[in-house]
Parts: sequence; structure tokens; C-alpha cells
Amino acid sequence: MFDFLKRNKEYVSCEWLEYGIHFNLSGLYHCCMYAHSNANDFPVSRLDFEMKYNFKDFLEKKNKSRKNFRKGIIEDRCKGCFELKKKNWLKQFKIKNMAISTNTSCNSNCIYCYTHNKKKYFNKIPDIPIYDFIKENIKKKIITSDCNIQFGGGEPVLNHEFEKILNLFIDKCFNNIRIHSSGIKYSLAIERSLQNDACNLVISPDSGTKELYYKIKCVDKFDDVWSNIRKYAQAQNKKKDMLHLKYIIIPNVNDRVQDIKDFIDKTKESGVNHVLIDLEMEWYKNNRTDKEKITKIFELVKYFESYARKSGLTHSHNPTICTAINEGYHELYDSIVVDI
Repeated sequence: MFDFLKRNKEYVSCEWLEYGIHFNLSGLYHCCMYAHSNANDFPVSRLDFEMKYNFKDFLEKKNKSRKNFRKGIIEDRCKGCFELKKKNWLKQFKIKNMAISTNTSCNSNCIYCYTHNKKKYFNKIPDIPIYDFIKENIKKKIITSDCNIQFGGGEPVLNHEFEKILNLFIDKCFNNIRIHSSGIKYSLAIERSLQNDACNLVISPDSGTKELYYKIKCVDKFDDVWSNIRKYAQAQNKKKDMLHLKYIIIPNVNDRVQDIKDFIDKTKESGVNHVLIDLEMEWYKNNRTDKEKITKIFELVKYFESYARKSGLTHSHNPTICTAINEGYHELYDSIVVDI
């Protein structure tokens, strides 16, 4: 366990660098924050020759990075990230933040996804097993029940270990779990986690009409997704609102006010009470210095917020919007007012 009496002096770092691990198909990362200006896609520790994770190598490199940060040396891959903050950090490493992206197979084909143009190839890549690693490190108390866990992918529900891992977390009383799903395939483990207030489920339809959904997702599953959304909404604890629907703004695709209105109206009809707004990440990377374009995006975000409030829904931002606001556009964002 942590020795709470042995703290370092204050220094700049982040929760993911200090206590995080991201399981990715190319290796182990500190985190999954790729949108900020200096981020790169290079893992801290690559897969070994047997296509297995090398946790020992990862831990050695993470501790080296942590020592640099204690000395005031912010590594290039982390510069500019809004997650950085100055505080006291505990010395001993525990996994308190975990992102699981161990498969690329997906039953959707989103136009903004890196797998879009090679869907058959990515759907054939085998999952990397991590159940035994998780079970072992829960037993060792390296992973504790207050750990923040994110499932991504690919589509997590298609991962052959997903139901087993999620049920393990529920059995061990983990309740800070975030699952990003297409919503196409219904999961009984997700249903159970919602009933137990264990998970925050995020489904990203990005649209409120069948035509726009197909344009973005390239699969004819609009009715299936919204049917599953309604079932998940019924399963959740009504006082907790653990099911969130996300709208990713894709410029020149779903960037009309009417598109946003259709999405929020559909959300309201489905029984979901919280919506998320984000921006397509690659577009932001290519246009982050264009103030005029960013202003138009912020105007849409402000409309989204205003119409959500008017509809009785709560709302919040996702990482790329947060990055845009914090990379020099805070005053611009605050200056925009949209009344409905």
C-alpha cells in the first residue's frame, strides 16, 4: 500500500503519468491523450516478440519518466497537455488509471476512425489477452478498487475477454469504469454494471437521423443502436445517469444546427439525460491555428449546450474540445453567447 507520509515536494505531473497505464495493440502507453500539440503515437513499451505486454519494461521506463518530472523536466510527449498540474504526488506506483484498447475489431465503420479505410484488416487482428494480468495485479493490490478504468477499442463488446474482465471488476467492487461502445451489440455485462452503478457507458451515435447515421457510421444499424440505448437507459439507476450519449462534430458532415437538434431530440426521447460534445480529433490537429474555423466550432458547441439545457439534459465536454479551449482559446470560448 502507499505510505502516505512519504510524499514528494510539489511538482508538475499528471494522474496518468504517475499512476496510469494504457493497453494498446502497439504496446503500453502512459495514457490515451493524443490530441494536444506535442502528443505522439509511440508507446512507452512495445509488445515483445510473442505479442505480449512487457510490464517490467514499461514500469522501468515509467519510473524513469516520473523521476524526470520530479526534477522539473517535462518530457516532450507531455508538453502542452491540459492534464498537467502541480500537486504532491505519491512515490509508490499503483495503477489508478487504466485504459484498455486491446482489440481493433468493430461492428461500425466510422468515417473518422483510423481503421475506416482498412476495416477488413483491422477486424482480423486478434485481441491481446490481459485478463490474467488484471486478476493477478488486483490480488497483489497494484490495481485497487478506486482505479479509473476506460474501455475503448475497437468495439469493446467484441473483445473475447470483455465480459469476463467487466464481470471481474464488478465482483471486486470496482465502480469507476467508463465504456465506449458503438451500441450495436447488446451486452449483459454492461447491463449488470449499469444496474450496480459500476460503469459510465458512452455511446456515440453522432446523429439523430437514420440518413446521417449511415453517412457517418457506414452501417445500417441506426434502429438497433437506439433500441439498445433505450434498454440500457431502463437498466441504469435513474438517480445516477450513468449512460451518456456523445456527439462528435465532424466539419462538413454533421455541423449544422439542425443536426445537433435532431440528436438532442432523439436523446431526450430515448430516456437518456446526459450528453457529451466533442470534435473530430484529426480535423482539430490540422486546423488548431485557424481561429475563424475554431470560432465556428465553438458556436456549435455553445448551441449544443444551450439546446441541451432547454431540453432538460445535462452536458459536458470530451477531450478534444477541452484541449481546444485550453490551448489558447479560453477567452474566445467564453466570449461566445448563444441564446435559443
